[in-house]
Amino acid sequence: MHRGERFDQGGYTGFDMEPHVTRRLSSWDEAGWRSLFVQRFDHRPATDVINLPASSDHHFWAITRGAGTMQVRSADGWQKSAIVPGLVGRATPGVPTEVRYTTSAAMSSVHVHVPADIVDRVSAQTKPGRRDGPGDTLLAPLLNSLAAAAGQRADPMYGDIAAEFLAAHLVTHYGGRRLDAPAGREDGRVRDAVALMRERLGDPLTLADLATAANLSPYHFLRVFKRATGETPGRHLTRLRVREAARLLDAGRTVTAVAARCGFSSPSHLSTAFLREFGVRPSQYRLRSQG
Repeated sequence: MHRGERFDQGGYTGFDMEPHVTRRLSSWDEAGWRSLFVQRFDHRPATDVINLPASSDHHFWAITRGAGTMQVRSADGWQKSAIVPGLVGRATPGVPTEVRYTTSAAMSSVHVHVPADIVDRVSAQTKPGRRDGPGDTLLAPLLNSLAAAAGQRADPMYGDIAAEFLAAHLVTHYGGRRLDAPAGREDGRVRDAVALMRERLGDPLTLADLATAANLSPYHFLRVFKRATGETPGRHLTRLRVREAARLLDAGRTVTAVAARCGFSSPSHLSTAFLREFGVRPSQYRLRSQG
């Protein structure tokens, strides 16, 4: 992704980073990773409130240098922290995040976005731990190690495995609490609908089909799903289909074959969705992948 393209890989569609930071690393460009999005930033010395829109992805960051004061507001209200190397934070999936800070020394950070579908899948296969978020002393070294690997252009397979490992760490550290949705009965209903999406990526699916899988009325299901994931069912389904399309293009499939396999009505339909998600056309992506 280049300057001026949308911040789709990290889940913040249309967010303009340039007034706030200078990016020094993108695993998308440097390493060609697709299962994990890793970035390094140098921050402006001081900033007004930065409003990050809700995202379904899991976004974590760690400060690598700097001093000052930072305040972050997400699902748990405003949290104030001293800016020191090793400070970690996260944006709660499905909830907008506000950040404001003042620095007394140059600040840099590393950010990692893990797709929600990977965390969901690992969560279903991993025994949750009992610890909660505070006290996670392993997260900052993990994020820094991932950034170092991306900077060294580690093979995309490294990013695939790292995404699984980081998802397992999140599940075991943050416990049985769902990382991307409110707790309770409605969580299972959303998971049932997402499972149907994954099972039938290439088939036509209506809101009524998904609502039936969740045992909810279409109107109630739409509200529950958006509250849990931060996006509509249709947007989430398209995201899953486009990510599967990227995987198949990486494997050498043609754009026409991938469009049919992933539930798009035509190659042009896939191209439009792919451009919105990744900032490039599938044909361009395929050429990069083969290069």
